[in-house]
Amino acid sequence: MKFDDDFEIPDGDFIPGIYNYCNRWCERCIYTDKCRTFAMEIDIRREIEDDKRREKSMEENKGFWDQVNKTIEDAAELIDEEYPLIKNDNSFLFGEWDDDEDAEEAMKDHEEKRKKAKAQPMSKVAVKYEKTARIWFEERKDILKQEFNPETKDFKVTWPGIVDEQILGGLTESVEVILWYQIQLGIKIKRALGSLYEEEEDGDMFEGFPKDSDGSAMVALTGIDSSIGAWNYIRGKLTSERETIIPIIRMLVWLKMEVEKEFPNIKDFVWPPKPEVE
Repeated sequence: MKFDDDFEIPDGDFIPGIYNYCNRWCERCIYTDKCRTFAMEIDIRREIEDDKRREKSMEENKGFWDQVNKTIEDAAELIDEEYPLIKNDNSFLFGEWDDDEDAEEAMKDHEEKRKKAKAQPMSKVAVKYEKTARIWFEERKDILKQEFNPETKDFKVTWPGIVDEQILGGLTESVEVILWYQIQLGIKIKRALGSLYEEEEDGDMFEGFPKDSDGSAMVALTGIDSSIGAWNYIRGKLTSERETIIPIIRMLVWLKMEVEKEFPNIKDFVWPPKPEVE
């Protein structure tokens, strides 16, 4: 596969930074025509498909990987020559610092905020929810069967005794929503908390900009609300699982209340931003 060196970033009526607070579920997004990242991914996939058609033999594949390996070796040699990897020297990553102590202090401060966010009860409950949901599906994999067709991208679930296509469609939709947000909730919550700590410490630096903490919390809250609805639908249709699902919904409801309490302005965060009127 060969990438075109003349690949150009697509032009269009895109909203700047719309992808900053994105759940990465492009198939269900109503703003894909305004997203430069989505347009780039379409172009890249098209390039990849074109490249695949040009790959006519194993020898061509071998040549590609040989070239990649040589490029990696050249890059490693260049880095080693121009920016020697000296122990405890991070200037090649972060640029030159006027004072090494400033660099060390900045990195230490960032790490402390990351640890603080990770240790926050919301983050811990989000991780517990992810594990609980994963175990719930694992324990029922032989009855709540999931089928995915890689060619058609079709996904569906089945449950013994349920033949109504509408109910099965609802179950499929609900499982898909849960699986999509399952891990994402914890990631977004930790990012929201980390950004909140940054904003509290250096408020002036972020003056005039939408708060990343509110934006990330908004994505997390959307996922929480969607997950609550999905679990509740499953609880209503799978009568034998109602008691096992209630504790999961309770965790999500607790998360919802805590996110809304920690980020009181979350509902005022408008995304995507409204276009400026000239």
